[in-house]
Amino acid sequence: MNTPFTESRHLKLDKVFKKLQKIRLNSIRLSFTLLLFGFLFQNTNLQAQEERSLADRFDIHMDLKNMHLWHGSVVTSGAMLASSLEYSSLDQKFILGLWGGTSFSGDYKEFSYFAKYQFSSNFYAELISHNNYSNEEDPDIFSYDKYTSPNFLDIALGYTISEDLPLSIYWSAILFGQGGDYETESDGSVTNSYSNYVEVSYPIFKDTKGELKAFAGGAFSFTTDKTFYSDKANFVNLGLSLSHNLDIFSTKFPVSGTALWNPETKVGALQLAITLF
Repeated sequence: MNTPFTESRHLKLDKVFKKLQKIRLNSIRLSFTLLLFGFLFQNTNLQAQEERSLADRFDIHMDLKNMHLWHGSVVTSGAMLASSLEYSSLDQKFILGLWGGTSFSGDYKEFSYFAKYQFSSNFYAELISHNNYSNEEDPDIFSYDKYTSPNFLDIALGYTISEDLPLSIYWSAILFGQGGDYETESDGSVTNSYSNYVEVSYPIFKDTKGELKAFAGGAFSFTTDKTFYSDKANFVNLGLSLSHNLDIFSTKFPVSGTALWNPETKVGALQLAITLF
């Protein structure tokens, strides 16, 4: 039989139990609310990071040069601006870009596109559509006709052996468009050259202040004697390139000087360049 004392004790225990249940329920609610808030905050933060990452994947660059050299050729002998707009993947292995070059005189005009994939720190492949319409009165940027258009597409591979042996090898081959990359036979038939350009380079010295690099490039074709760069297989690009950073108002600007000699065309030139941004 329950006494008044026992009933009073049970009543007190019941009240304590109910308070504990209420405290536990409130704790669960608070924990759930904090967890939900934390999830929402983390999700919002990740979205903000993704938005920033997406914005950071786009980049623009501009170079100022006294002339423009490419694969042993003087593309334009006058001062020019080179600009690029690039998009890179989140892992920065894939780059898609537009490249434009314009001389101050307006004689040289180029608008090219490229795609590059970095397989590793020392190996990459790229596709480049070269669209130089400087001498075109009525240019067609979409035409790759090998007889009438200067536009052409090539594929290139770049490989550096190692940090201990920093010998770099670059190989490009013209795929189509050609822009005159063919040879006319005596019977009037035409054979595509699919010209190859191979260049090796090696740093003579390299430190935190800059780098001096020597390079040698040659052209050949598997199908014709004539190439896009030469009348026959030959060295077309021998030279040195010096690069370092120039300090202006506490800002570092990459600068370079490239000297080339072309044994095929008997031409020599010195290109000076500064990257503005």
